[in-house]
Amino acid sequence: MSSQGGYYNYLKVVDEKKMKRMISNRESARRSRMKKEQHMKDLNDQIFYFTKKRDQVLVKIEGIAKANEAMEMENMVLRSQKEELEKRLEYANNVCGWYEAGDHNVNVGVVEEPWLRPWEQKQANSNSMHHVMSSSAGFSIF
Repeated sequence: MSSQGGYYNYLKVVDEKKMKRMISNRESARRSRMKKEQHMKDLNDQIFYFTKKRDQVLVKIEGIAKANEAMEMENMVLRSQKEELEKRLEYANNVCGWYEAGDHNVNVGVVEEPWLRPWEQKQANSNSMHHVMSSSAGFSIF
């Protein structure tokens, strides 16, 4: 009977070790699942954060693109005004040159230069330049 008692004690010790190992494995698996859940939560938080940041950057890019477009339009208006002013200056220099040369018989009123009297331009020119002039806040030399 003592050999049987030793065997039962052995089984009891083996069962206890087996049970401890099983409990330890379950606890380890639970910790692993918790760690995995936390990692997934962290990844989802990062996705949310970077999606929000991306959206903010896209809004800034859109604003910069609109500002750039407005600058390009203003640049076109300014270049057009520059060309007009260069033509006016050239004509004024010519008139001054004629006057200084003693050619006082130049009839300025006869010269048909549209930039001298922009308010009297023909309808076709008025329609094409209306957009440029209105964009420049009514800029005019004369």
